Amino acid sequence: MRHLVTDRELDALGEGVIRDYLRRNRGRHPLSIDIEGFITEYLGLELFYEQFAEPDPGKIGYISDGKSPLFVYRGGQIRRIVFPEGAVVVEKYLLRNEESGRRRFTLAHEAAHRILEKHIPLQSAGYFHNDFDREQIYSFQELHELFCLNEVWANRLGAALLMPEFLLERAVKRFHGGAPVRCYGDGIFSQEDKLSLQKIADAMGVSYTALVNRFRELELLEYRPLEEYIEGDLGIRKGGAG
Repeated sequence: MRHLVTDRELDALGEGVIRDYLRRNRGRHPLSIDIEGFITEYLGLELFYEQFAEPDPGKIGYISDGKSPLFVYRGGQIRRIVFPEGAVVVEKYLLRNEESGRRRFTLAHEAAHRILEKHIPLQSAGYFHNDFDREQIYSFQELHELFCLNEVWANRLGAALLMPEFLLERAVKRFHGGAPVRCYGDGIFSQEDKLSLQKIADAMGVSYTALVNRFRELELLEYRPLEEYIEGDLGIRKGGAG
Protein backbone atom coordinates (compact mmCIF):
# COMPACT_ATOMS: atom_id res chain seq x y z
CA MET A 1 0.00 0.00 0.00
CA ARG A 2 1.36 3.39 -0.95
CA HIS A 3 1.30 5.98 1.82
CA LEU A 4 0.81 9.60 0.85
CA VAL A 5 1.33 12.60 3.08
CA THR A 6 0.07 16.07 2.22
CA ASP A 7 1.89 19.32 2.94
CA ARG A 8 -1.07 20.48 5.03
CA GLU A 9 -0.82 17.30 7.11
CA LEU A 10 2.90 17.84 7.75
CA ASP A 11 2.36 21.49 8.70
CA ALA A 12 -0.39 20.52 11.14
CA LEU A 13 1.72 17.71 12.61
CA GLY A 14 4.75 19.98 13.09
CA GLU A 15 2.70 22.72 14.70
CA GLY A 16 0.95 20.21 16.94
CA VAL A 17 4.09 18.66 18.39
CA ILE A 18 5.76 22.07 18.87
CA ARG A 19 2.71 23.38 20.72
CA ASP A 20 2.80 20.28 22.91
CA TYR A 21 6.55 20.67 23.51
CA LEU A 22 6.12 24.30 24.57
CA ARG A 23 3.12 23.44 26.75
CA ARG A 24 5.07 20.75 28.56
CA ASN A 25 7.89 23.19 29.25
CA ARG A 26 5.36 25.57 30.80
CA GLY A 27 7.50 28.54 29.86
CA ARG A 28 7.08 31.51 27.62
CA HIS A 29 6.79 30.79 23.93
CA PRO A 30 10.02 32.01 22.33
CA LEU A 31 10.18 32.64 18.60
CA SER A 32 13.30 30.47 18.35
CA ILE A 33 12.56 26.81 19.08
CA ASP A 34 15.17 25.02 21.18
CA ILE A 35 15.55 22.28 18.60
CA GLU A 36 18.28 20.47 20.55
CA GLY A 37 16.05 20.37 23.62
CA PHE A 38 13.18 19.19 21.45
CA ILE A 39 15.29 16.28 20.21
CA THR A 40 16.78 15.22 23.55
CA GLU A 41 13.99 16.09 26.00
CA TYR A 42 10.79 15.75 23.98
CA LEU A 43 11.74 13.00 21.52
CA GLY A 44 14.12 11.36 24.01
CA LEU A 45 16.91 10.85 21.46
CA GLU A 46 20.65 10.98 21.94
CA LEU A 47 22.48 13.74 20.08
CA PHE A 48 26.08 13.57 18.87
CA TYR A 49 28.33 16.01 17.05
CA GLU A 50 31.00 14.23 15.03
CA GLN A 51 33.41 14.96 12.20
CA PHE A 52 32.01 12.92 9.32
CA ALA A 53 34.36 10.76 7.24
CA GLU A 54 31.80 9.63 4.69
CA PRO A 55 32.81 9.58 0.98
CA ASP A 56 30.19 12.23 0.22
CA PRO A 57 31.19 15.51 1.93
CA GLY A 58 27.62 16.71 1.54
CA LYS A 59 26.41 14.40 4.30
CA ILE A 60 25.96 16.63 7.34
CA GLY A 61 23.26 14.91 9.40
CA TYR A 62 22.26 11.34 10.20
CA ILE A 63 19.69 9.45 12.24
CA SER A 64 20.75 5.94 13.13
CA ASP A 65 18.81 2.72 12.73
CA GLY A 66 21.08 1.08 15.30
CA LYS A 67 22.58 -1.24 12.68
CA SER A 68 24.18 0.74 9.88
CA PRO A 69 27.65 2.19 10.58
CA LEU A 70 28.68 5.79 10.17
CA PHE A 71 32.27 6.68 9.33
CA VAL A 72 33.66 9.47 11.52
CA TYR A 73 37.06 10.87 12.47
CA ARG A 74 38.14 10.17 16.04
CA GLY A 75 41.66 10.62 17.32
CA GLY A 76 42.83 11.44 13.82
CA GLN A 77 41.62 8.11 12.46
CA ILE A 78 38.54 7.03 10.55
CA ARG A 79 36.29 4.96 12.78
CA ARG A 80 33.30 2.83 11.80
CA ILE A 81 30.69 3.60 14.47
CA VAL A 82 27.23 2.12 14.92
CA PHE A 83 25.29 4.66 16.93
CA PRO A 84 22.31 3.73 19.11
CA GLU A 85 18.98 3.38 17.37
CA GLY A 86 17.37 6.77 16.95
CA ALA A 87 20.56 8.70 17.71
CA VAL A 88 20.92 11.95 15.80
CA VAL A 89 24.43 12.66 14.53
CA VAL A 90 25.34 16.06 13.09
CA GLU A 91 28.55 17.28 11.46
CA LYS A 92 30.68 19.01 14.11
CA TYR A 93 31.58 21.77 11.67
CA LEU A 94 28.03 23.09 12.00
CA LEU A 95 28.70 24.10 15.62
CA ARG A 96 30.38 27.24 14.29
CA ASN A 97 28.38 30.39 14.96
CA GLU A 98 28.11 31.24 11.28
CA GLU A 99 26.56 27.82 10.62
CA SER A 100 23.80 28.21 13.21
CA GLY A 101 20.92 28.33 10.71
CA ARG A 102 22.16 25.31 8.79
CA ARG A 103 22.79 23.38 12.02
CA ARG A 104 19.29 24.07 13.32
CA PHE A 105 17.65 23.06 10.06
CA THR A 106 19.73 19.86 9.94
CA LEU A 107 18.64 19.01 13.47
CA ALA A 108 15.00 19.73 12.61
CA HIS A 109 15.30 17.57 9.47
CA GLU A 110 16.57 14.58 11.48
CA ALA A 111 13.93 15.12 14.16
CA ALA A 112 11.36 15.11 11.37
CA HIS A 113 12.62 11.72 10.18
CA ARG A 114 12.04 10.31 13.65
CA ILE A 115 8.50 11.67 13.77
CA LEU A 116 7.79 10.35 10.27
CA GLU A 117 8.95 6.89 11.33
CA LYS A 118 6.10 6.92 13.84
CA HIS A 119 3.59 8.66 11.61
CA ILE A 120 4.23 6.64 8.45
CA PRO A 121 6.45 3.64 9.27
CA LEU A 122 8.20 3.44 5.90
CA GLN A 123 11.76 3.90 7.01
CA SER A 124 13.91 0.90 7.91
CA ALA A 125 17.42 2.33 7.60
CA GLY A 126 19.49 5.24 8.82
CA TYR A 127 18.97 8.42 6.82
CA PHE A 128 21.41 11.15 5.90
CA HIS A 129 20.67 14.81 5.49
CA ASN A 130 22.64 16.05 2.48
CA ASP A 131 23.70 19.37 1.10
CA PHE A 132 23.17 19.04 -2.65
CA ASP A 133 26.35 19.87 -4.59
CA ARG A 134 25.47 20.98 -8.13
CA GLU A 135 29.02 20.34 -9.33
CA GLN A 136 29.27 16.77 -8.07
CA ILE A 137 28.34 13.83 -10.30
CA TYR A 138 25.74 11.67 -8.56
CA SER A 139 24.74 8.14 -9.44
CA PHE A 140 21.07 7.36 -10.12
CA GLN A 141 20.83 5.63 -6.74
CA GLU A 142 22.37 8.62 -4.95
CA LEU A 143 19.97 11.00 -6.66
CA HIS A 144 17.07 8.73 -5.75
CA GLU A 145 18.11 8.73 -2.10
CA LEU A 146 18.76 12.46 -2.09
CA PHE A 147 15.41 13.44 -3.51
CA CYS A 148 13.18 10.60 -2.37
CA LEU A 149 9.81 11.40 -0.89
CA ASN A 150 10.97 10.82 2.65
CA GLU A 151 13.59 13.54 2.25
CA VAL A 152 11.03 15.93 0.82
CA TRP A 153 8.66 15.16 3.68
CA ALA A 154 11.44 15.56 6.26
CA ASN A 155 12.34 18.96 4.82
CA ARG A 156 8.74 20.14 4.99
CA LEU A 157 8.17 18.79 8.50
CA GLY A 158 11.54 20.13 9.65
CA ALA A 159 10.53 23.61 8.47
CA ALA A 160 7.23 23.23 10.30
CA LEU A 161 9.08 22.39 13.52
CA LEU A 162 11.32 25.46 13.34
CA MET A 163 8.74 27.81 11.81
CA PRO A 164 5.20 26.76 12.75
CA GLU A 165 2.58 29.11 11.40
CA PHE A 166 1.46 30.39 14.81
CA LEU A 167 5.01 31.54 15.62
CA LEU A 168 5.44 33.10 12.19
CA GLU A 169 2.25 35.10 12.70
CA ARG A 170 3.53 36.23 16.10
CA ALA A 171 6.85 37.27 14.57
CA VAL A 172 5.15 39.23 11.79
CA LYS A 173 3.16 41.16 14.39
CA ARG A 174 6.30 41.94 16.37
CA PHE A 175 8.64 42.89 13.54
CA HIS A 176 6.30 43.95 10.72
CA GLY A 177 3.34 45.41 12.57
CA GLY A 178 1.12 42.55 11.45
CA ALA A 179 1.08 43.92 7.91
CA PRO A 180 1.36 41.48 4.99
CA VAL A 181 4.79 40.90 3.51
CA ARG A 182 4.60 41.91 -0.13
CA CYS A 183 6.37 40.05 -2.90
CA TYR A 184 6.55 41.85 -6.23
CA GLY A 185 6.59 39.59 -9.26
CA ASP A 186 8.15 36.24 -8.41
CA GLY A 187 10.68 37.26 -5.78
CA ILE A 188 11.27 40.99 -5.30
CA PHE A 189 10.88 42.52 -1.83
CA SER A 190 11.08 46.15 -0.82
CA GLN A 191 13.98 47.19 1.40
CA GLU A 192 11.58 47.67 4.32
CA ASP A 193 10.14 44.18 3.96
CA LYS A 194 13.63 42.67 3.55
CA LEU A 195 14.71 44.23 6.83
CA SER A 196 11.60 42.87 8.55
CA LEU A 197 12.19 39.40 7.10
CA GLN A 198 15.80 39.43 8.27
CA LYS A 199 14.72 40.43 11.79
CA ILE A 200 12.19 37.59 11.81
CA ALA A 201 14.79 35.11 10.52
CA ASP A 202 17.28 36.17 13.19
CA ALA A 203 14.65 35.93 15.93
CA MET A 204 13.60 32.44 14.81
CA GLY A 205 17.16 31.20 14.33
CA VAL A 206 16.78 30.37 10.65
CA SER A 207 18.32 31.65 7.44
CA TYR A 208 16.68 34.40 5.40
CA THR A 209 16.22 31.97 2.50
CA ALA A 210 14.60 29.32 4.69
CA LEU A 211 12.21 31.91 6.09
CA VAL A 212 11.15 33.18 2.66
CA ASN A 213 10.62 29.58 1.49
CA ARG A 214 8.42 28.98 4.54
CA PHE A 215 6.37 32.10 3.80
CA ARG A 216 5.85 30.74 0.29
CA GLU A 217 4.87 27.28 1.56
CA LEU A 218 2.25 28.71 3.89
CA GLU A 219 1.05 31.24 1.28
CA LEU A 220 1.73 34.12 3.66
CA LEU A 221 3.12 36.46 1.01
CA GLU A 222 0.98 39.08 -0.67
CA TYR A 223 1.91 38.97 -4.35
CA ARG A 224 1.85 42.25 -6.23
CA PRO A 225 2.68 43.12 -9.87
CA LEU A 226 6.35 43.84 -10.43
CA GLU A 227 5.37 47.03 -12.29
CA GLU A 228 3.95 48.37 -9.04
CA TYR A 229 7.38 48.13 -7.41
CA ILE A 230 9.19 49.58 -10.42
CA GLU A 231 6.87 52.57 -10.71
CA GLY A 232 6.32 53.07 -6.99
CA ASP A 233 9.30 52.09 -4.82
CA LEU A 234 11.90 52.62 -7.56
CA GLY A 235 10.20 55.74 -8.87
CA ILE A 236 10.68 54.73 -12.48
CA ARG A 237 7.83 55.97 -14.65
CA LYS A 238 6.62 54.53 -17.92
CA GLY A 239 6.95 56.48 -21.13
CA GLY A 240 10.71 57.05 -21.20
CA ALA A 241 12.45 60.39 -20.90
CA GLY A 242 10.25 63.44 -21.30
